[in-house]
Amino acid sequence: MAVFSKHDRRKSSDSLTTEATIIATGTKIKGDITLSSSLHVDGEIEGVIRSDNIVTIGTKGRINGDIIAESLVINGIFRGVAESNSLEILPKGDVKGKLTYSELTIEKGASFEGETAIRAATIDESNISEISAHIKPDVPVKNIASKTQH
Repeated sequence: MAVFSKHDRRKSSDSLTTEATIIATGTKIKGDITLSSSLHVDGEIEGVIRSDNIVTIGTKGRINGDIIAESLVINGIFRGVAESNSLEILPKGDVKGKLTYSELTIEKGASFEGETAIRAATIDESNISEISAHIKPDVPVKNIASKTQH
């Protein structure tokens, strides 16, 4: 007969939030993946990945498709479209595609070819007056687009 205490239950629920899904070398997945745990890929995935956590592409990993994640770390091959708050391309990372992010880091040795877009800042009612204070009404807004067209 096993005896469990309140502390044992807390440990098991904590481990659920720190668990990771690992796609090992030699594994190939074709399809969509949705998860709340972190994901580490050393195999190959073709499809859409959605995670509320961190997605890491290891040095032997390859993803071809779309990634929507809280955080994305690429040290393998990625081809597709990615959207993440924090996006890092490490020295062995090889990326071709479109990246949308709040924060981007590309380390020396990494390869990137494609488009980037910074996530638009959201404006809520609490910071409108703060934003308005920085706008000077006597300074005209220049139309940059009309100057670049010939």
